[in-house]
Amino acid sequence: MNRKISVCLSFDFDAISIWVGPRKTRSPNLISRGEFGARVGAGRMLRLLAEESIPSTWFIPGHTIDTFPEICREIADAGHEIGYHGYCHEAPTSRRPFEEERGILLRSIECIERISGRAPVGHRLPGGNLGERWTRLLLENGIRYDSSMARHDYAPTWHRIGDVPNADRAFEFGREVDLVILPFDWNLDDAPYFEYEPGSGRPGLRSPGEVLEIWKDEFDYLYRNLGEGVYVLTLHPQTTGKGSRMLMLERLIAHIRQHDGVVFRTLASVADEFRASHSPAR
Repeated sequence: MNRKISVCLSFDFDAISIWVGPRKTRSPNLISRGEFGARVGAGRMLRLLAEESIPSTWFIPGHTIDTFPEICREIADAGHEIGYHGYCHEAPTSRRPFEEERGILLRSIECIERISGRAPVGHRLPGGNLGERWTRLLLENGIRYDSSMARHDYAPTWHRIGDVPNADRAFEFGREVDLVILPFDWNLDDAPYFEYEPGSGRPGLRSPGEVLEIWKDEFDYLYRNLGEGVYVLTLHPQTTGKGSRMLMLERLIAHIRQHDGVVFRTLASVADEFRASHSPAR
C-alpha cells in the first residue's frame, strides 16, 4: 500500500486570553500560566519546529497578538500559518447581538492581518458551536476551513447547515457548504490530558509517556489501517511548552518521521488540496 499521510501540528496560542476571557479570572496564579505560554512555551515550540523544518498552523486570538506582538510576529515571519481563534477567546453565540458578533470576527481578522500581512483562511472555535449564523459570517469573510469538529477522525469533510435534530423521528441532514472541516478531537488535544485547574474536577497532569503512547497509536492506526488521511494534533504553548512534554513531542515527531509517505503540512494546504478534488453535495 502506498501511503499518503498529512501530519498537521496545530497550536492554540491562547496565552492570557483564556484566563481573562471565558474563565473571567483575575488570579495572578492562573494568568501566569498564559504568560508562560507566550514568554517561554511558544519560543520552545518555534525552535523545535525550526530544527525539524516543520510548517505548522497557529490559531491566535487577537488579544494574544495585541499583548505579545513580538512572538506573534516571529511565528508569522517563520512562515507558519495563522488562523482565527477569537479576540479574547470568545465562543460564538446566538445570544450576542449580530453586530457585536461580527465585530469580534473583524477585529480578530485585522489583528492577524497586521502581523502576517494576510487575512486568515482557517478557523478554530474558541469554544461553543459552529452554528449557522457564525458559519455564514465565516464564509462572508474569506474563511475556507474550520478545525473544530470531526465527522471523520482522519479525513476532511464538508460542513453542513440546515440540520434538523429531530428526537422523535430520523435526524434530517442539511446541505453541504463550501467550508472544509479538518478533524479536531479532544483525543489529540493536550489540554484534557495535562491541564490542572483547582476546583474544576478535571484531574489533568497525566504522564507524558502515557499520552505519547495514545498519540502514537492514533497515528499508527491511520498509517497501517487506512494508508491515507490527515493527522491533526492540537497543542497549547502553555501546556506542552513544559520540559517533559517537549521531550514527548520530540519523540512523537521522531516516531512519525520513521514512516514513508508522511508529510508535515499546514491545515490550509490540506484544505486546499481537498477542495481542489471535491465539491460540496448540492
